[in-house]
Amino acid sequence: MLYVIKANLILALLCLLFQVLMHRDTFFGVRRMMLWGIYLTAILLPLCNLLPLLTADATTDMAEAYASYVLPTLNVTAMRVASFGVEQSEPGCGMWFVGMMAIWGLIYLIPVVWMTAKLIMQVTYIIYLRCTCRPYSPNQGGGRGGSVFLYPRPCSPFSFGPWIFLHPDGMDEQTLREVLIHEQAHVRGCHTLDILFSQLVCILFWWNPAAWVMRREVRLNLEFIADAAVIGRQADKREYQYRLLGFSTQTNVATIANNFNVLPLKRRITMMNLKRTPRMGMAKYVLFVPVAATMLLLSNIDSLARTIAANAKKPLLIVDGQHVSEDLIDHVTVLREASAVSVYGDVANDGAVAIDSKNNVEATDSSKVPTVVQTIADADDNIYADVEQMPEYPGGMEAMNEVLYQNVRYPAVAHEHGIQGMVIVNFVVEKDGTLSGVKATEVRDVNTGAVMPEVKVSAFSRDDRQKARRQGKLTDEFKEDAKAKQHYAEGIKALKAESERVVRLLPERWHPGRNAGQPVRVSVTLPMTFRLQ
Repeated sequence: MLYVIKANLILALLCLLFQVLMHRDTFFGVRRMMLWGIYLTAILLPLCNLLPLLTADATTDMAEAYASYVLPTLNVTAMRVASFGVEQSEPGCGMWFVGMMAIWGLIYLIPVVWMTAKLIMQVTYIIYLRCTCRPYSPNQGGGRGGSVFLYPRPCSPFSFGPWIFLHPDGMDEQTLREVLIHEQAHVRGCHTLDILFSQLVCILFWWNPAAWVMRREVRLNLEFIADAAVIGRQADKREYQYRLLGFSTQTNVATIANNFNVLPLKRRITMMNLKRTPRMGMAKYVLFVPVAATMLLLSNIDSLARTIAANAKKPLLIVDGQHVSEDLIDHVTVLREASAVSVYGDVANDGAVAIDSKNNVEATDSSKVPTVVQTIADADDNIYADVEQMPEYPGGMEAMNEVLYQNVRYPAVAHEHGIQGMVIVNFVVEKDGTLSGVKATEVRDVNTGAVMPEVKVSAFSRDDRQKARRQGKLTDEFKEDAKAKQHYAEGIKALKAESERVVRLLPERWHPGRNAGQPVRVSVTLPMTFRLQ
């Protein structure tokens, strides 16, 4: 989906640039190459990955600003649809969602199927004409290019691939000569490829107006090339234009072909009467290079921002004025403005840093910090919280989230009793890229960010209920309270279990973290938000 969005945006922007700068140029051959370049840029540029060529020093203010909003928590709602399984927050809500997705799918597929069928029918009909029409050998044209066939009824001359179809009745010698020169120019230039490719782009991106504008520009530019070929053979320009007007009332056999009377004729005649654009005007075509380079950077800004976030230098950890070694910190969660407010409320407008320490945290004198750090660096089996090159899932965060989304399920017991929360999952990426120590450490409230306490289910066992009954405390209110606490505890436990289960399903090995070029074990934290809608 992200690729489709990028490709369509690039196509629209480059099409706009073409319309502004090259709309009235007479460099028809260069224009043709530029139109092909726009198509190929839109299709291939989103696939280019600049990340291997970038380093942590290759940063820009734009990328750093963008990095503040990447790597969000994994959000799971009760309305998710995965593997055709529906989990609903309300009766009928999930089926409504599935229905809407099916409707949108049909809205896209119906035009695609209809236009594809129409294209196949036209190509099939032209092949049928090739097999049934009689060959025609006119002594006109003054050049080679294509096989000519006699169409049985009056029609506008047209060509498709190496074949030219025409109905010569009513044409004088000069008209026939100009028609043949025109269509042979299409054949020699393989113009059918341009038309078919532009049509395929329209079929796939039919909702994008730029695709249709590009198709029109492609077809018109091909006619400009063929018209220039006729004028270049010393044909009378005015007489040729009159003949074009004479063909405007004739029927086109197939719109997918190169038709002699492609509309609008007014623009074709205008282009024939324009003065040739000075060669210096070709310099503006160079503008496509920086524009394409900028789009390439923007297309890779997401990956670049993740690299910046992963390789950013971290400050010293100081508690009560003293340095604290990293081995005393269990994990640190840094939330930017929007994420922090969503977790902790308005009090975290400027962001939040959540530090969870180990049980034996003690402040370390600053003079001892180098010794502690050196000890950590020398221990191969230490688990690092920050390294020079952080671990990365193959394909990046988007690929990992896609795997998680395909497998995660909102636990039924949590869904049934309205339990939601942000589960903090910790795991270690080992030196070989495998995961170990997957554990959901806590669950935080999705609104306040406060840690949701766990309640022992055993506290509401049968013995406790019997004891409360003997003491006369087993009232309806006590039962409801005990049941609610039991459901709460079961929901929290289910959220944790589901989070651990889906993380363990990650099938690919990670690219391990590295210090000084050597793989090391790195602790990773993944927040997973389960929210009811």
